[in-house]
Amino acid sequence: MISNEHLPLQTKINRLVSLYEKENLKEALLEAKSLANQHPSVSIIYNIYGVINLALGNWNESIVCFSKSIKLKPDNADAFYNMGIAMDNLNNFEEAIDNYAKAIEIKPDFEKANEALIRILSFYDPKKNNSNLCIKTNKLLQKINYIYVDNKKISDDHVINFFKKCDGVISKNIDYLNMNETEIFRSNTVDLKCERHFKVFNTFNVIPEYCFGCYKVQIVLKNVIELFKLYFVFDKLNLKNNNPRKCMVELRSNISGSYKGYIYCFSFNEAKEIQKQMSILLSEKINKNISIDVKRGCSEFAINHPEYNKINIDEDKFMKYDKKWQDKEKIIDNQLSKRDQSKQRVLRKNLPGASVCDILIMYNWISYAKTIGDLSYKKIAKKIKPAPLIKEKINKFMLNRKM
Repeated sequence: MISNEHLPLQTKINRLVSLYEKENLKEALLEAKSLANQHPSVSIIYNIYGVINLALGNWNESIVCFSKSIKLKPDNADAFYNMGIAMDNLNNFEEAIDNYAKAIEIKPDFEKANEALIRILSFYDPKKNNSNLCIKTNKLLQKINYIYVDNKKISDDHVINFFKKCDGVISKNIDYLNMNETEIFRSNTVDLKCERHFKVFNTFNVIPEYCFGCYKVQIVLKNVIELFKLYFVFDKLNLKNNNPRKCMVELRSNISGSYKGYIYCFSFNEAKEIQKQMSILLSEKINKNISIDVKRGCSEFAINHPEYNKINIDEDKFMKYDKKWQDKEKIIDNQLSKRDQSKQRVLRKNLPGASVCDILIMYNWISYAKTIGDLSYKKIAKKIKPAPLIKEKINKFMLNRKM
């Protein structure tokens, strides 16, 4: 580490940030400690120091740093948000929520803090009172029940009435929140590590070994109303292994279909069993003509490796993992181990019923339906304002599909 004692403070800070961004985390940690000793009254240094500890997974050490940053600058929204991340990763959800809420109180349009709070409320119900409107709204949404009777079809009116109630709660309490996502999950605690696997695939065009044991039941729907109905089904679905599942709109221009549901499975036999179960259930709850197929891994893999998704044959003839690809996977794992542990997805079991997260994503579903010309959206809602990023995604998707 080169001495920087005589450099201007901002130059020192810029150097520290540069080390962090270049993933020189061990050097950055030493530099941050040195800077904190040289300038013990500068809030931003402790905040950066804490962020470096976050990237290394040093949650408790990062909390000490953020606490010092906040003590020096009580209106430091970034430090409160980062403190929330640390508490979140330690499963201290009450403290995480308090810190996210404080960051939003200081900076109401703090998008990352709002999204973090919305996400945590999808699986945790706060025990303490909090004046944050998102928290209050989420509690109100959790009280809204939708009609779901075993062996009885879900009607359009069930969807319409449910969304009308939820939209009323959102509109009455918050009018500034957006969610830049289009997928609603019902997860168990199994992390499929999809971000890691896609990094391997996108970097080297190889399919990760894990993905050769991953199967999914794909459900393709006709319109957005059917997607809402599948949301009801997935929310109530009782599977032996509580398999992860999601409802979504398709924004990949090279993948067919518009409205989909996926149930992730851990063997071909499990996927076939769930396919049969869903065929019976969806015939009862939605209609008899829904497409339900078993697929292997992610659709993108089969585009570049067509043999991967050929599974209508004897299982022993399925495409096998190429052991030569292991070295490619190790390269990515070495990169990922250097930083951003705080961004690794920690899955918790979602709460049943509606959440702010769910309803904001449903707004995006309706915007998607309107954009692609699915007029069934008019039964649900006519005036929906999507998040700018979602509008951009949808427009880009439509442009690429037309081409």
